[in-house]
Amino acid sequence: MCAVSSETRTVDGGDEGAGASVLAACALSAVPGVGPSTLLRIAKRFGSLEQAMAQGARALLDDARELRLTEDARAYLSQHPDLEKLGALALEASRQAGARVVLLGDAAYPPALRQLPSPPPILHVRGRLAPAAPRVAVVGSRDAGDDALAIAHGFGEALSAAGLQVVSGGARGIDSAAHEGACGGRGGTLAVLGSGIDVVYPQENEELFHRIARDGGAVMTEFPPGTPPAAGNFPRRNRIVAALADAVVVVRAALRSGALITADHAARLGRPIFAVPGGARDPLAEGPNALLRHEAARAAPGPLEVLRAMGWPVPEAMGRTAAAAPTSEPSAAARALKDEAPPGAAALDQDGARLWALLDGSTPAHVDDLALRSRMAAPQALRKLAELELKGMVVQRPGKFFLRR
Repeated sequence: MCAVSSETRTVDGGDEGAGASVLAACALSAVPGVGPSTLLRIAKRFGSLEQAMAQGARALLDDARELRLTEDARAYLSQHPDLEKLGALALEASRQAGARVVLLGDAAYPPALRQLPSPPPILHVRGRLAPAAPRVAVVGSRDAGDDALAIAHGFGEALSAAGLQVVSGGARGIDSAAHEGACGGRGGTLAVLGSGIDVVYPQENEELFHRIARDGGAVMTEFPPGTPPAAGNFPRRNRIVAALADAVVVVRAALRSGALITADHAARLGRPIFAVPGGARDPLAEGPNALLRHEAARAAPGPLEVLRAMGWPVPEAMGRTAAAAPTSEPSAAARALKDEAPPGAAALDQDGARLWALLDGSTPAHVDDLALRSRMAAPQALRKLAELELKGMVVQRPGKFFLRR
C-alpha cells in the first residue's frame, strides 16, 4: 500500500503540494493500457511509483514482460514520453475540473476499496469524500420508465434522510434518479464515474454532478483526466460502487446489465443485496426478479425493508408513515369477490381476498410483487397464496409466480 503513496497526503480542501507520489501516480495511470493491477505491479517491482517514474519509460519497457504491459502501453512507452510532464498535465487537468487526488496509502482513501483484489491506486475526487461512511448503492437501468425512476428517487431520498450516503454510477436513468433523491439529504450521495473527472457523461448530468459535490457529496473516478466513457470502463466502475457500499439495491435492470454486474461484485465481497420486485411483464424487472427467484437478494419493496434488514435506525417520520399505511384494501377485494364469486370465496379472510383480487388468469405475478402491492410481508403473502392454491383458487408457476385458476 505505502509503495503507491509514500509521502503525500491529501485533505478535503485540496492537495497540499503535489509531491512526487501524486505526480508519479498521475503520470503512470495516464499511460494508455495501464490499469490498477499494472500500477500495483509497477509499484511492487520498483519499490514505489515515484522510483518507476524517475527511472523512466525505458526501465518500464525493459520489465514489460514481468509487468505484463499491454500492447498499447508498450507502444506508448516506446515513444519515450516525459513521464513527469505527463503527470503534471494530468494533475493540472484534475485540478481544473475542481478535483484532488487521493492515493491508495492516503488517510482519505476509503478503507472499503482496499478489499478489492485490485484496488484503484489513484482516485480523482470532486467534493467531500468521507473515508468511512455508511453507504447503500442504488443501481439499475439507464432506460427505466417513470415509475421505476420514482422508486429510485424515493430510495435515494429516504436512505439519505436516514443518514446513509447513496452510491451510484452517475448514469442516466436509475442512477441519476437515486442521486437526485439523495442530494441535499443528511447522508448525501456519491457518484462513481466511468470516465475522466473532467469528462461529463452523460452531458445532461453536468449540473447534477456540480450539485452533488457542492452539497456535501462527491464525484469520483479512478480513470485519468480525458478518459472517454468507453464501454469497458463501466464494469471497472461497478466494482468500485459495490465495494464502497454496505448494501446494494437493484431497482430495475435487464438480465444482462451493469446493475447485475454490480450485484455480482457485491456478492463476491459479501455485501447484502436487495432487489425491488416488479411485474412479470416488465422486461426491466427481469433482473431483480431473477435475483429474488435464485435467492441471491432479499426483497425490498421500499427503503424501510433495507433499513430494518441492515439494523440501521429508521427515521421517526418514516416509521410513522409505515405504521399509518393501510394494511388492506377491503373495498377492492370485496368488490372482486362479490362480482366474480370464486369457489371457496366464503372461507377467505381479508388478506386472502386482497391477494386474490390482485391476480388475473393471464399474467403471472411474483410473490414479492404481490406482497408489495398488498402491503404484506413476503412470507405472509406466500403462506396466504399457498392457502389459495389448496382451495383451488390460484395456480403456482415456477419461480413463485401465481395466476388465478
